[in-house]
Amino acid sequence: MEVTKRQFGTYKDEPVYLYTIENNQKTKISVLTYAATWQNFEVNENGVDHSLISHFDNLDDYIKTPYQVGKTVGRVAGRIGNASFKIDDKFYKLPPNDGENLIHGGSNGFQNFNFTSTVIDNKVVLTHKFLSADDGFPGDLSLKITYSLSPENEVKISYSAINTEKTLFNPTCHVYFNVTDSEDVFGQGVKINSKSMLAVDSSKVPTGEILPLTSGYDFKKFKTISKALDDLKSDNGKLEFDDTFVTDENFVATIKSNKRAVDFSSDRNGLVIFTANPNDPKKADERQYNSLAMEMQTLPDAINHSGFGNIILPRGKEVTYTNSYKYRQIN
Repeated sequence: MEVTKRQFGTYKDEPVYLYTIENNQKTKISVLTYAATWQNFEVNENGVDHSLISHFDNLDDYIKTPYQVGKTVGRVAGRIGNASFKIDDKFYKLPPNDGENLIHGGSNGFQNFNFTSTVIDNKVVLTHKFLSADDGFPGDLSLKITYSLSPENEVKISYSAINTEKTLFNPTCHVYFNVTDSEDVFGQGVKINSKSMLAVDSSKVPTGEILPLTSGYDFKKFKTISKALDDLKSDNGKLEFDDTFVTDENFVATIKSNKRAVDFSSDRNGLVIFTANPNDPKKADERQYNSLAMEMQTLPDAINHSGFGNIILPRGKEVTYTNSYKYRQIN
């Protein structure tokens, strides 16, 4: 295992570093200190490198993109309805950044900061302290994110936090996958360990209702994105996915092509998928998707809906969540 480091750019007068971890199979992951971003996931097959995730080769594109490409988002990933919630009957109202709602922790979420970094046992460890005065959440949160790559090609991202007050904590990596050899993602097969999904309102905020899967959303067996979009159009006329599936803990999903697959696992209960083209928004508007976002987290807006999961972080107690992504070659 080898870890290298180089400067990738500068953000707010601070150097942004890129770390690359490479194992003996020449599988590589690259991580930025800016937004604790998963910058690349490269595998080597018969001497040829393949990138499995959407990425940019310069910092400016990461700063400009509205798609949060590869970034760590939080304190709470996804939307919080009306940008408000209660903890122990105390009401909190935060500045909205998505209409009347809060998305990805607000305008001062994790994705807007450059992290301190180090390497420990071939793992990249990123840390930052987020102040209540900056983001409006109760208490000051000390966050540690650890990226690792195993000899068996499994990527693990762990999020550990401790806070000075009882608060909310539900981060994820906003990563987009395409494991095919094509520039579009339509031939990518998807299987999701889910029997239900969240209903949302016109602002994409969960209503609290959990729905059984109709044919367009049924990924219990492998289905290509092309077939899924056809089913979705027949179902309800929609032409894109931006949806949350209720998943069982541990095994979450698999995506595959005829050459390779990635298995997803998590210790939380939700998966958000999103068809997109973060490299070319105009093509995305024309439904020419080049990737699928796969965001593992506790169900969005959990604080406002019973049964969605617990995202409360107790005062002074460290909590850790881990998402895993395992690459395997299909012979």
